[in-house]
Amino acid sequence: MPLVKLFGNLRQHAGAKHLDLPGTTVREALETLCTDNDALRDAIFQAGGLLRPHVRVVVNGRDSELEQGLDTILDQTDEIAIFPPIAGGTR
Repeated sequence: MPLVKLFGNLRQHAGAKHLDLPGTTVREALETLCTDNDALRDAIFQAGGLLRPHVRVVVNGRDSELEQGLDTILDQTDEIAIFPPIAGGTR
């Protein structure tokens, strides 16, 4: 099963740093991840099942948007990293 790694506040919502989840596409893996977890779903998705604008999903080190987005095909050995919006720092 693909390994999903969570970062930032997504770890708190999921209660884990990483999970093995079934799915043949990024969308299926994320849907499984968010099953029965409305807080996590709200942190990742906006209305209509689209990713929130600043959420990054990376498959094997490559931004999924450079592939097929949520429809990117997964292998059972793939690693998916999900990054929430990040802000901060001062000049």
